[in-house]
Amino acid sequence: MIPLVPLAAVAAGAITTTYTVAITREAKRPRRATYAWALAHHTAASPAEVQGVKEWREGTTVLPAAGHAPAAQRTPPSARSIVLPWWLVKGRGCGSMLVIHGWGRSRWDSLRRLPWLLGHAASIVLPDLRGHGEAPGTTSIGHSDHLDLDQVIQRADSEPASPAPTGDLTIVGHSMGAMVAARLAALLAARGTPARRVVLMAPYDSLVVPMANRLRVRGLPAGPFATTAAWWLARGEEPLHRTLTRVQCPVLALGGALDAVTTPSDVRRASAPHDPLIEPGIDHADVGVEGTASREALHAFLART
Repeated sequence: MIPLVPLAAVAAGAITTTYTVAITREAKRPRRATYAWALAHHTAASPAEVQGVKEWREGTTVLPAAGHAPAAQRTPPSARSIVLPWWLVKGRGCGSMLVIHGWGRSRWDSLRRLPWLLGHAASIVLPDLRGHGEAPGTTSIGHSDHLDLDQVIQRADSEPASPAPTGDLTIVGHSMGAMVAARLAALLAARGTPARRVVLMAPYDSLVVPMANRLRVRGLPAGPFATTAAWWLARGEEPLHRTLTRVQCPVLALGGALDAVTTPSDVRRASAPHDPLIEPGIDHADVGVEGTASREALHAFLART
């Protein structure tokens, strides 16, 4: 007769491993938010449908499929290339702006935040990150996307089709995009070319925060499973609040009081020592889209910095 206790232990171990692997796989391969997603969510399907947009164009930047080669090493289009699509929108302000979407979203979701930003930059770039929207590959979940975007910016000098910064750069990021924004700002500061300012919308301090919270929202167990998956996916990840110590420019953080993915306490921990504005009645998806106090705080921050 087979002992029941060892058998139960083996079964529990198999279930635990399978569940953790499933969490990890989903994190690396989120559902695509593309044109069909925009139609299904009744949002703008192109910049032309955003009120106030008069001029825009679409383009792509070709990057190495594996790793992040220096910008000086040009990779011709091939089957091994990653193509990052982007929109370049003409704004009504000065300088340039980069708007970075969150996990499982895309440049279509960034269009929802465009109305608040049009008056504060001359050119606004909305890219798809790897593994999101129409960009191929799998996502690094914010771990190395800042290196991709750094190449998008740098290649503007040698590739006329690339979106070229027109002056001081403002970096705006939502959720995972906030992590990417901070890492890109820290990279630029270390290079001696700091960004003008950074806006963090619904930021989190480390990957385990949104992974665990998303599981809880779906009524699934988080426990050690999310911790293990996050450790595997983001080994050596620097917490956002530490990254911000290397960002040499003004920072604004916004959060939503109804956000269950990056809760108000998560946002405060991630953006320390900066004091975030937490908007009542706003959930994760609508941070930077809805809310009178958030809109006023954003406009005031962009006007004075």
